[in-house]
Amino acid sequence: MRKKILVAGLLVASTGGAWAAGGRMSIQDTARYVAESVRTNRELRAASGQQTTFSEIGVTNAAGNLVIAAAPDAVGDGGVLWQNAAGLPKGLLLVSAQGAGQVAVFNTAGQPRFILDGNSGLQSASGDVAERFPSAAQLEPGSVVSIDPAAGGKVMAASRAYDRRVAGVVSGAKDYNPGITLRADDVRKNAVPVTLTGTVYCLASNVNGPIRAGDLLTTSTVPGHAMRATDADRAHGAIVGKALDDLHADRGLVMILASLQ
Repeated sequence: MRKKILVAGLLVASTGGAWAAGGRMSIQDTARYVAESVRTNRELRAASGQQTTFSEIGVTNAAGNLVIAAAPDAVGDGGVLWQNAAGLPKGLLLVSAQGAGQVAVFNTAGQPRFILDGNSGLQSASGDVAERFPSAAQLEPGSVVSIDPAAGGKVMAASRAYDRRVAGVVSGAKDYNPGITLRADDVRKNAVPVTLTGTVYCLASNVNGPIRAGDLLTTSTVPGHAMRATDADRAHGAIVGKALDDLHADRGLVMILASLQ
């Protein structure tokens, strides 16, 4: 019961701080207001003999499994963890080694994938920015796509060499998902994330000669596959990116730096 009193006091203080003096406070002012309100309420409860602070707070679900935990970390900074019912971490509020606030978000497997850091901004395990585009057909991750001339706003698997309608590469091959996805709420059937910039695994073919790291890549006659660009005049406006590794087979996936040019 005492823990509930402390948490309720914090929520009330936070709400009051946000709207104090008839207007919304800044984030910094609200943080200071909440901390001061909790300290004041703690002193009042201490005077009445109630317990006011705790070394840890845990919240369990109906099955008794821990789903939320708040406690100091190994160096004394505050940390708040939330988990799913199976006990896998899904998010963590913490303080970085540089003293900045951080919010870490975990994937389905319980691995950290994104960190929002007060100093360095958004940190992502993946390295590309993608946007979702609809397609009339199912597209394999890694496919090179072009603008569909028969359907405005849609993409299709590229199947012409040096196609200047090239739009990018379908992200997600080898579970290398986008770091940022624009129009992520697009739920249309067959809408796919197309990498606009950054690193992505791309389907490629040696149809125009072996692909080596550093080669500029363009579309090919092999549907959805990139090839080495060797014709500078035809390649203008048809480049999808630059190979970051050699292609070690006639066809396969190669990491590229996506950059339309």
